[in-house]
Amino acid sequence: VFLFFFLEMAANNLETIWSQLDQQEHSMKIEQKYLKEIWLKVCEQHKKNEKDREELESEKAKAGLVFVDPSTLITLNVGGQNFETTAGVLCRDKYSVLAGICRGSGSVLDSRLECDENEETEGTFFIDRDWWIFRHILQFLRSDIIPDDPLLVEEMYQEATFYRLKLLRHAIEKLPSAFFQSTL
Repeated sequence: VFLFFFLEMAANNLETIWSQLDQQEHSMKIEQKYLKEIWLKVCEQHKKNEKDREELESEKAKAGLVFVDPSTLITLNVGGQNFETTAGVLCRDKYSVLAGICRGSGSVLDSRLECDENEETEGTFFIDRDWWIFRHILQFLRSDIIPDDPLLVEEMYQEATFYRLKLLRHAIEKLPSAFFQSTL
């Protein structure tokens, strides 16, 4: 009797578990179908994005926003001090004056830009600005670091305006207002 009762309870438990598993399997099939539909939409969007990206690249080329390879070395003489960096660093803000220096293709710079033709400084771009401030601007472009000195940051903001570095201007504008002794 006890064995019969135990087997009957086990059979009921098994039926309940089996029923739950059937429900879970049904739910998983519905979810699988739903996920498959989402996956197809994602794939379609990727194709559309790729087409849009190609169109954008074409428009950029027409607008003259084609830059040399990011690893291309660029030498700048800023206020008498030479700085060597890569096109990738200077092009972080695509619409800046510094990115404009890097226009071209491959490792060949755009011939419309004038470099120093002196043998010692051949291929160097001269910019008549304060090199002391520029070194901090270059450091920001390399690592997003802004110095702690409020007066220096204010000067960097002014130089960022000259260089049309929207990226740097916005980063400075996001700093707490208590950081500055005067307003920007």
